[in-house]
Amino acid sequence: MESCLLSLNKVYSDKAILRELNELSVQCPNDSCPWIGDYKQYDQAHFETCSEYQQTGEFCEKNARVRRKMKDQRNAERDVCGKKVVACKFKDVGCNVQVEQGHGSEYSRRFIGPGEHLFMLLQTVIRVSSIVQNMKGYDKLDEAKRQSELQGKSLQSLTSEVRKIETQLQQIINDASVSDKSHLSTTAAERLDGLYSRTSDMRNRLTIMQTKVSTFEDIAAVISNQIEGDTGKYETLQRHRKVDREIIESLERKVKAQDRIVALKDVALAEQDLRIQSLEMASYNGELICKISDFKRKRQDAISGKNLSIYSPFFHTSRHGYKMCARIYLNGDGMGKGNHVSVFFTIMKGAFDALLQWPFRQKVTLMWIDQNDKEHVIDAFRPDPTSSSFRRPTQDMNIASGCPLFMPLSQLGSLRNAYVKDDVAFLKVIVDKCDLI
Repeated sequence: MESCLLSLNKVYSDKAILRELNELSVQCPNDSCPWIGDYKQYDQAHFETCSEYQQTGEFCEKNARVRRKMKDQRNAERDVCGKKVVACKFKDVGCNVQVEQGHGSEYSRRFIGPGEHLFMLLQTVIRVSSIVQNMKGYDKLDEAKRQSELQGKSLQSLTSEVRKIETQLQQIINDASVSDKSHLSTTAAERLDGLYSRTSDMRNRLTIMQTKVSTFEDIAAVISNQIEGDTGKYETLQRHRKVDREIIESLERKVKAQDRIVALKDVALAEQDLRIQSLEMASYNGELICKISDFKRKRQDAISGKNLSIYSPFFHTSRHGYKMCARIYLNGDGMGKGNHVSVFFTIMKGAFDALLQWPFRQKVTLMWIDQNDKEHVIDAFRPDPTSSSFRRPTQDMNIASGCPLFMPLSQLGSLRNAYVKDDVAFLKVIVDKCDLI
């Protein structure tokens, strides 16, 4: 940086710069003076006649006074002293020196020189330019609103910086006399031209960015309106969907209720059908013939464990006698499992059990009918009076008792006998009614 500074005896006047300065439009730097015109007019004419120009009073060499106040020396005591210490005009660009009021230009020439201040200004402009460069690329629509706000703040800051720089540059010109400009080196003049050029470029960029910000704001407004409209539609659809869902749930509850009613009716009908069927097939003479239809499927269900046994319809020894049924295991049970057909006899809870003799003592005969009427499979047993299977039932039916090894499974497929014919088999149960009242 020291190589950029020149001593006063090595500088010379640049008439080209002077001509350009004389053509610039300037404003009087004196406070409260509204004069605006060419710099040449200010330096030769207005400077001499400006009523706001500060000068030393006759009665106090330390007090600086404006021309219009010099006419009334009676108020001189109220004027501000010219020796007042104030901050350097280049404070905003990094100069921290305190100078006497009205002697800023002299301080610049004698102690720091215009080159140092210009270098500070150049650094500030470069920093501001970097800010402008960093503000590029925010063109995503989904961030339009956020970027618009950020760029707006950056633009305000940038605009403020540019205005300060312009004011300070203008102040340099206003504070320097023609003789002062002669001390500017070629390098300093080039820097000054560069600063003006960059300031103009920055203004153009600011204009472009302001246009972009405005575009972003318009896009954000359109998107916001669209979102509000879509949100309204979505909320309406949600309300309709909620109403529809409530209607559907109500209908589903009604359907479920109807299903329950139908299921209950189906159960009632099934029970009624079973009762009617049982009544139709009911026997009151102590004998039962049980028809086992769809034999192959039922046999397979027994083998797979899906349905191990089947019950026969119930029958009675008389209208007011014992109630009984048979339980058949087509794949065997207990010792006969997997090798025999097992047939058991079961005492059921009847309406007239209180009038009957207990335990049950009647002989029971089990017969698998050969449909060729050649060789029936017959087994019989007498109840064990000590067994709980033949006591008066306390539940719907007692534990079954009978013949686990009633008939070998291999005998079912006999070619000589027709124990199963046309996928149908028959089992007959005979209860001896002797000694029964």
